Amino acid sequence: MPVQHGILIRPPVEANSVLLNVTEGCKWNKCKFCGVYRYQPYWVRPLELVFKEIEFYAKVYGREFVDKVFLAGGSALSAPTDHLVQIIEKVAETFPNTVKPGGRISSYAKNHDILRKSPEELRRLKEAGLKIVYMGLESGSDKILKMMRKGTNVYGQIKASKKCMDAGIELSLYIILGLGGIPLSEEHALKTAEALNKINPHKFRFRTLNILPISDLWAERDTFPICPPWMIIKEELTILENLGDHVTSEVYNDHISNYVDIEGKLPEDKEAMIRYLRILLKDPMIKKLKHKGLLTM
Repeated sequence: MPVQHGILIRPPVEANSVLLNVTEGCKWNKCKFCGVYRYQPYWVRPLELVFKEIEFYAKVYGREFVDKVFLAGGSALSAPTDHLVQIIEKVAETFPNTVKPGGRISSYAKNHDILRKSPEELRRLKEAGLKIVYMGLESGSDKILKMMRKGTNVYGQIKASKKCMDAGIELSLYIILGLGGIPLSEEHALKTAEALNKINPHKFRFRTLNILPISDLWAERDTFPICPPWMIIKEELTILENLGDHVTSEVYNDHISNYVDIEGKLPEDKEAMIRYLRILLKDPMIKKLKHKGLLTM
């Protein structure tokens, strides 16, 4: 039986997918708000080991019953393109339903990884069967990205996003509500809306800032001005209010850290989502809402 080494995480939406480690650790591993891979070395798993795991999962789950496979690892797309293409083709061959309607092969992606690959390399990944990638936009504010040591700026995030979509790969962006703390809350919301207006991703997902004990931000937990829950909700409202009608993204709140669970398709559901959040913020009890899951993923 193949052994999973180290830490393996996935987006909530991939809960029912086969999780296939392509890389371990995170190639960047410097974001202040993240501590998931802090003490795990980064490496690309050998093809032989990955192929053995694919065959193992085929025996366990059955080739005809698997329609979703997530290429796991904090920097899965950092692996060489030929390496990734062989893995994706092996997945598609072993589990043919992953490349049929309703199925998918997916992966996390950092903007660094996308920018390092040529348009042709990204198209090869798409043609092999990669359907969607999940990338952390986190914030549209350069000030916040620098403060949180994201290792990129908004220009790079926008460029990587468009490059990915131009290759035909679906893009799902993550936004971390509360990432700028109280002082930068409004800037975070307005600048994030500005970035989303420029990108118009296929999907974007909200999650709320956690301060994990293994993150570097943990050392600042007594001084970092954490946004109260009502302010988190206000950030989401401000972002939605400032999106143009040309934005056609799907919107999700599918993380346990969030305080609302609204979702919809833009622009048709925008006003309904905005109306709901405005009504919620008028409730005097919202100001008394306590933090939940602040210290957990």
